Amino acid sequence: METSKIVLYGHFGSGNIGNDSTLEAALYHVRKYQSQSTVICVCSDPRLIGGRFGIETLPINVHPDLYATRSRWRILRVLPRLLDELRFWFRYHSWFRPGDRFIVVGTGAADDMGVRRPWASPYDLYKWSKAARNGGAQVIFLSVGVGPIVNPISRVLMLRALRHAHYRSYREQAAFDYLHSVGFDTAGDQLYPDLVFSLQRDPPLLRQVCKGQPSVVGLGLMTYRGWQYNRSKSEAIYQRYITQIRAFVSWLLKKGITVRVVSGDSIDFDTVQAIKSYFEAQGNSIGKGVLIVEPIATVDDLFAQIAQTDMVVATRFHNVLCALMVGVPVISLGYHEKNTNLMAAMGLEKYCQHVERFTFEKLIEQFESCAAEQEQAVQRIRKKKEEYRRLLDEQYRSLLATHCPYPTAGQCVSA
Repeated sequence: METSKIVLYGHFGSGNIGNDSTLEAALYHVRKYQSQSTVICVCSDPRLIGGRFGIETLPINVHPDLYATRSRWRILRVLPRLLDELRFWFRYHSWFRPGDRFIVVGTGAADDMGVRRPWASPYDLYKWSKAARNGGAQVIFLSVGVGPIVNPISRVLMLRALRHAHYRSYREQAAFDYLHSVGFDTAGDQLYPDLVFSLQRDPPLLRQVCKGQPSVVGLGLMTYRGWQYNRSKSEAIYQRYITQIRAFVSWLLKKGITVRVVSGDSIDFDTVQAIKSYFEAQGNSIGKGVLIVEPIATVDDLFAQIAQTDMVVATRFHNVLCALMVGVPVISLGYHEKNTNLMAAMGLEKYCQHVERFTFEKLIEQFESCAAEQEQAVQRIRKKKEEYRRLLDEQYRSLLATHCPYPTAGQCVSA
């Protein structure tokens, strides 16, 4: 008798450490509660993910090489894609079966940050969830982020994908707020923490909680050019970000504070290098502080480096989250309400600024305030982490350790 499949979907293997750690957390619990099922991951880089986690994989784009041509004849570029799509619908309509589970695993699964074309990730999410639903599989959106979705076509595709689900949970209140703003019915949907809080990791050995001014500050950089790529605005947004960051780092170094640069995505490499090169060119004029840049390839690398800091200032969501996972107070220079929602839950709401509007002066004020109450912040973070781990295990058990065809918490909507 053929065993049921659990298909885990997401942009894993794309260079984003937060995304890959989300998959790792979910995969551990799938194996824990559904050891008899066949696990398959639909992801961005099947070879990397298959080798790292020892599971069967499929590419999100089943035959991406078929439409890689750069012919000047439009039909020669479009026709292979159309043929590939026909192949997809013919194959995967019957590949999914009743009893299978198709799980969209965490991450910002339904937003269009940096998405230039609706027929890329928005359409991929729609077609895989639709194929799973057509085949009788249980469709689950598990602690995902949703919105904003600026492009109207992307919005239609992603909301239709959500409507295919038998169960939906979101990782932040901002997802509910966005969905309500576009008239999406969230009755029966759930709010659970980000899946990274369920990673099965012994926390790295932390530095002793610093009393007074931190001596090592982690700086989480991001190549941020606005929510969607806009040629007329993106460079100005980026240059303003870099200018404010340089001013902050200069202030820290002149005070004799060590700055350890951390990152969370391979696309941030250029920004890390730009900051490193700038301060190398300054030589001895930057003060007694030291700027440290070391390679980070995995979530273990990221945790280990954060554990060597007293405080983190970060832009990328999963750098903020990983600092909290390690138990280090953080200041968020975020680009989305998910940052402020998470910070508020940890009692750190006053340490947030928006990445496009933050100022060096306000950042210094927040830094000094956070340093003054560091011990209390660490205690709040540790307590909240344990609560989040318990809640997530509750969600995994309700969805996976059950013989019911569908969980009762979600809303079943046809599309």
